[in-house]
This record gives sequence, structure tokens and C-alpha cells, in this order.
Amino acid sequence: MSFPSREPHLLRTTSSSRWCSRQHVFIVVCTVILCFAFLPRESHLPLQFAPTPPCPAEYVTVTRPPPPQSTSTNLAPKQFVKGSPTTGKFRDALRPDVHYVTSFCLGGFTNQFMCFANLVYLGMISDRVSVIPPFTPSHHISTSAGTVAFGEVFDLDSLRNTLKKPLIEWADIKNFPTHRDARSFAAEESLGCWNPRDGNPSGQSFSEHLHLDVSYTQVPGEMFINPDHWHDHTNLWNVAALLYPKHPLFEDRTFPVAHASPKGNYAPPDRHLACLDTTYYMGSGAAPFEWERSWSPVWRYVATHIKFTQKVNDLADKAIRKAFKVRPSAAMPPFIAVHVRHGDFGRTCSSSDPEDCFAALPAFARRVEEVKQELMETKGLRVNRVLISSDDTTEFFWQQVEALGWRDIDHGVEQTVERHGEWYLPIIDVATHSRAVGFVGTSGSTLSLVSARRVENWSGGPTRLVNWGYKGADDH
Repeated sequence: MSFPSREPHLLRTTSSSRWCSRQHVFIVVCTVILCFAFLPRESHLPLQFAPTPPCPAEYVTVTRPPPPQSTSTNLAPKQFVKGSPTTGKFRDALRPDVHYVTSFCLGGFTNQFMCFANLVYLGMISDRVSVIPPFTPSHHISTSAGTVAFGEVFDLDSLRNTLKKPLIEWADIKNFPTHRDARSFAAEESLGCWNPRDGNPSGQSFSEHLHLDVSYTQVPGEMFINPDHWHDHTNLWNVAALLYPKHPLFEDRTFPVAHASPKGNYAPPDRHLACLDTTYYMGSGAAPFEWERSWSPVWRYVATHIKFTQKVNDLADKAIRKAFKVRPSAAMPPFIAVHVRHGDFGRTCSSSDPEDCFAALPAFARRVEEVKQELMETKGLRVNRVLISSDDTTEFFWQQVEALGWRDIDHGVEQTVERHGEWYLPIIDVATHSRAVGFVGTSGSTLSLVSARRVENWSGGPTRLVNWGYKGADDH
């Protein structure tokens, strides 16, 4: 029986075949060496290897980790609560292995925004998950307006991904009505909070909307930037030490509850959901009202990353186009935004004549011309369009605006309140400010301050704040 000739050829080794094998090996080795010799030395090309075959299942002894999830999934609210808030009690939704912090804020839209940004920063440095309340009516907004969720106005998913920190809202842990007088199955729960200010707490509007029966304990004097002035700002880092979940500052001390709840309860400060009456009057310790400073840590590390939702951006774009009569398909023209606050500022005027206290519109026009010149010098950008927002209701003021050729958003004609609610009056205004290439605002107005910060940081645009308080205060 004969075998096929190829089998003996593969198995048998003759002297000639051994010589050929050596010759082939030599040629291959030389070829490889020459290839590497001619590679550019600075390229550092990675070597490519064939994938290692998987081991049989019975030989695998190490459990492989699951594939990494996206940041948004890892930081989604559902990861930090126990299911959906179906019982009407926030404690049923809190995870026992997670520590939280919240705050009740007072003031207009921008003051509450600043307070919530401080809360997020406090959560970051105290290793707690911030629970952000909704915007709640107090100053400038009527109680009938109800609440608006923070996440309806600002893009929380984007903020979570940028900060790489979890953030949740009160709606993630408790069902509560938009209007505090509306009927709801939400239970009224007792909660002990810290009062970081001297005097009576100011967060009653928030607690009523959230169906909370809150009692308050005064923070120790060591929390204040200046311990001799308890009405002054508290130090964010000191408060973070007071609230830190593991071995907090003053862990072994007890403090008397200074303010009983509306129902007469005296609950001590909660350690699972740490709570403060307000975080507005807080800073890093260098100076009070740090938001006015370029180095403000809360602005630089938190607030500048809080961007508007697509819904709000669309409303702002639509309002701008209508004001300047620009077609939806056309490019958005560059413009300068102006915010003139008069209204309640009149209460701080020593003069009986508001005209001797408020900055006149020509002072704003002069600052607008400065911004125009700076845009031309620094960016080669010629800007002629100006969009103004103001709480001034006098006919003379708006006649001056018309004479200057400036445009405004007429919320009455646009039926902003009827279509979107009262909160959207300031929301649309500040969103349009953020679209500007330059900004002129009113000194002392937090709305102007934050709008100026957005234009500076988001557009790299020049800004000015007009001084007021006495006649000629902004002359220069």
C-alpha cells in the first residue's frame, strides 16, 4: 500500500530541505530587521498582536468586571435613590448607604440659582449628594406661580457629566404638588435643619411646598467667616466639615434646637439628609459675596457649567429673532444685551427723587458704546443691535429706549405668562442675555452679575455694570 507523496515530504527532513529551511529563516529575519530599521524613530508605532483566544469557561477563575457604563448612566438619579417616590415620604426613597444635603433658598430667580449652585459645591466638598429643590415663589414672583423644577430650566445631565458628581432633585425622592395649596397625598414629614444665619429661618415657603415640618438649630460660631458677626457669610469649607458623613466637626457635641417647627417639634439636625435653611450667604472664606469676584470658586467650578435646557434655549432664540425681525432660517445676528434694574432698588435711595438715584438711560447707552468699541478692537466685530430688558414701567423710559433704536421682548404681547408661566419672565430674559456677545447691566443686581459672568465665560464678550445710588454715580 502506498501513501500519498505529500505526507513523506512533510515529515521527512533531508539535507537539502534543512538548507532551504535555514535559508528561509535567514531571509525572514533579515526582512524583519530591515523593516524596523526603516521605521521613523519618533513614530513609536504600536505593535499589533493577534487577540488571545478565550480560555474555556472551566478554566476561568477571575470574575470579569461588567463593561463600563456611560457617565450619564452611572450618575443617573435612580442610582442614588430607592426606586420612584411613590409613597409621598422622602425617607422611603433615601438609600441608607448614601448621604445627602439640601437647602431652602429665598429670593428672586437669580438669588435662588446662586443658592442652588452653592448647594452643589457644598455637596461636592462634603461628599454628599445634593438634593436640589425647585424654584419656589418668594421675591418678585407671586405665590400663584407655583414651583418650577431646576431641571426644567437647566440641563442637569450635562452638569452631572461635567462635574462627574451625582445630583438629584426633590422630585426624585418625594411627590409634591406644584402649588402648595393643591391637594396632595404627600405626607408632612419632620426634618431637622441647620440655620446658617442669625435670626429667624427664611425657608418656610420651601418647606410648605415640600410638605415638611422643619425645626432649626443654629450653626456654631466657628462656621462664620467672621465669628464676631453672625449675620455675615458662613464658610463653605467649615460647613462641609460640620456636615461630613464620617467623623464630622463637633461630632461629640450637641447643639440646642433654636427654632421649633410649625407643629412644635424639636428635631435635631438630620445626619442622613443634611439640611440648611439657605446656602446663599456662603463663600470659601476669603470675602463675602464672592460671586462678585473673578476668582469665585462656586462660579468657576460649578455655576459656569450650568447650561440652559434645549427648551429654554429654543424659547430664547425665538424671542431674539422676533425682536430683531430675523427669519428662523437666517443666522443669529450678534447683539449686545442690556439689563436695567430700577423697581425695588428705589427703596434703597436716600433721595426722594428716583432720577437722582437711578442711573439714567444715557449712562447705559454710554457703556454700550464702550462695549461696541471693545468688540471692534478685540474681535473686529461691528455690532449695532441692542436688546434691553428692564423692570422700569414708566412711559418716558421706554420712549427713550425707542429713540435709541434698541429692541426688547414684550412679554405681554408674547403672552409669556399665559403660555409658559410667570417664572418664564426672568428665565427667558436671562437666557437671551447669555446669547449676547457683550453685556451692560446694573451694579448691585445679581441678575446682571450672573448674566455678565455668562457672557464673559461663554462668549468671551466684554461687559460693564453701571453704577447708581446718587446723581452722576456712573460719570467717568
